[in-house]
Amino acid sequence: MAGSESVSSVYMVVALVVVLCLIFTYTNGFQDGSSVCASALASRSMSRRSATLLVATFEFLGALLGGSAVAGTISRITSWPAQPDLLPVLASALFAAIAWNVFTRKVGIPASSTHSLVGGIVGSVVAASGGFQYLVFGDFGYLIHATGLWKVVLSLFVSPVVGMAVGYYLLTFAVMNLRRATTEMNIVFKKAFWLVVPVLAFGHGANDTQKAMGVIMLTLCASGILPTNSEIPLWVRLVTGLSMALGVLSLAPQIVRKVGGIYKLKPLHGLVSETASSIIVAFASATGGPLAASQVIASTVVGVGAAEHKKRVHWMVARDMVQGWCLTIPCAASVAWITYVFFFCHLKSFCYGQ
Repeated sequence: MAGSESVSSVYMVVALVVVLCLIFTYTNGFQDGSSVCASALASRSMSRRSATLLVATFEFLGALLGGSAVAGTISRITSWPAQPDLLPVLASALFAAIAWNVFTRKVGIPASSTHSLVGGIVGSVVAASGGFQYLVFGDFGYLIHATGLWKVVLSLFVSPVVGMAVGYYLLTFAVMNLRRATTEMNIVFKKAFWLVVPVLAFGHGANDTQKAMGVIMLTLCASGILPTNSEIPLWVRLVTGLSMALGVLSLAPQIVRKVGGIYKLKPLHGLVSETASSIIVAFASATGGPLAASQVIASTVVGVGAAEHKKRVHWMVARDMVQGWCLTIPCAASVAWITYVFFFCHLKSFCYGQ
């Protein structure tokens, strides 16, 4: 009897962590999904309804068909043993990530959901263990072969630089080859969004839903429901994909305005920004790099603006975004630490049926 009560208690905590994962994915959808739509909306190339439906559909498909490389990367940033006391740690991390996403939506900052989740995991692991022994820092690996937290940090901080460079050179190349184009080409550019936006949305869906999938897999393995190193079940892909799609449909207009406010985008600028972002996000999803789509998209807009007219780039807006990115990991880590110490640490008794 006592054994069955213990199992049921563990299942209750598992259910809590899975629900928090889905809520986090939903907040990820309205946070980063708004950035995915931003260039198309800011350049007036697509209507809000068309953009959100298109992005939501391909985000869902990305979750279903996007592989599992990123999920593996997220699940390997902590070496906490696969046992029930990991569950309160994950609950604290997710609560902190959700809280930060909701706060940044309120203030209109396109902060990184990936930063918030990684910060939450770091803060909760340190709070629960009293140190850094269960964090896998990994190896720098000369950028290309980085592992552990190094891989996550490098992916998060290198990708905006790459985004700016790719946006800059893509627009320069496009302008050189379109010098004789007439304004009628804007019609072609607007139609091209229907090809580029799905690619970016699919790549983002494949990348960002896998972060939640990685946490859910840690949860299922720690509770003994699944053996370690199991494949991601179809139901996990379905529920995370649906949560992401619903989040995208709850578009955050203030985030769209913030990204679109970096530079006054015309159809060509928006198309180049979306193309540059889709290349980077798709590459990261395929190689397991858990980058922040909001960072990449904003940085490609900066690159596009700098390529055409540096003085017309609203650098103060870009500065505010960078400050938000830099604050995300320490703030989410702090919230996770406080949440674990004062609240979720008490869930350990449920995990072991005490």
